Amino acid sequence: MKIAANRVLLAFKSWEERKKEMEPLIKAGTTDERTVARLQLDHLRKAGHRLSISARPDEKPFMALLNNQIARLERQLYPNLLLRIFSQLKDLFFDRPVYLKQQEQQRSANMQNLKIQLQNAGLNGISGKLEKHLDADQQSVCLPLDCQLGPDKRLNYDLHFEKDAFGDFQLDRLDGSLLQNGQILRSHEFELTEWPNLKSHHIWGLLEGRAVKQEYTNLEGHTDQRWTELGTEGMKYYDRQYPFDLREELGKLPITRNQDEMVKYLEGGQIISSYWKKDGQFQPIYVQADPANQTVKLFDAKQEPTTPDQLNQKMQKQATIKKLEVPAQRIRKGVRNGQRH
Repeated sequence: MKIAANRVLLAFKSWEERKKEMEPLIKAGTTDERTVARLQLDHLRKAGHRLSISARPDEKPFMALLNNQIARLERQLYPNLLLRIFSQLKDLFFDRPVYLKQQEQQRSANMQNLKIQLQNAGLNGISGKLEKHLDADQQSVCLPLDCQLGPDKRLNYDLHFEKDAFGDFQLDRLDGSLLQNGQILRSHEFELTEWPNLKSHHIWGLLEGRAVKQEYTNLEGHTDQRWTELGTEGMKYYDRQYPFDLREELGKLPITRNQDEMVKYLEGGQIISSYWKKDGQFQPIYVQADPANQTVKLFDAKQEPTTPDQLNQKMQKQATIKKLEVPAQRIRKGVRNGQRH
């Protein structure tokens, strides 16, 4: 079981990281020790406000360390007792409620936006855990989400959240791993700056070796699309001008399904079901986009690779067998005692 981080100690750690960033300014004389101490006091007071209403039992003993450091800084900054008391009262009755209300509103909006983003990405199974795991004192958080695909096949997602400059958590990266019998078959890290509007089924399709029509931002800053595949050596991108017209390839095949629907699912990296039609007969098949060969892959009802010729031959064979079947003879009714029955 994962042990929760001590948020009191995290507050001290985050201050040390901020102070380290200010060291060049201190050395250059741009700022002084009193200004740094005032920033530290503000940082620790805010941490104290947050933790005073949410500290866990294991964290409460460490609150004494935090309060002692706050008191030491107050004495350093306000040696005059009256000024120190005034500062404490102002922090307690004005700064604290204003800060906590602002934090509550900001966090609520942040969590709501993240939940909408996760829902749109098909990852809403984890949204109920956000408030619990995205702690305000953490700078980065990784949340796992496992999906069982079959008795021995599993898809694992790792969702990486990072705080931005405004203190809001942002979904920064999505890692996917496809496992068979506990062994990783394929994995990849998806930076969301490179994959806007990434969906969970895109990751699944790519890890299964299927192609995806990727939405990306080009060098001019405009949204564009291109075919993408995940190979053994990493991601393979096809130029947007690559001569593969999915609609045209689908139009060449005698399959029965709405083409717009098929294009939508195939561009999303999915393998979809349909029917192969010939001479009034129908045969169940599966279809997958194949930009590498500028065509679509065909699979039979058992999802084994097949070709149009093989499908036609199978249907022709089935039709021949039906023709050779001898129709059942009608049983002639007999006559008994002069009565037909």
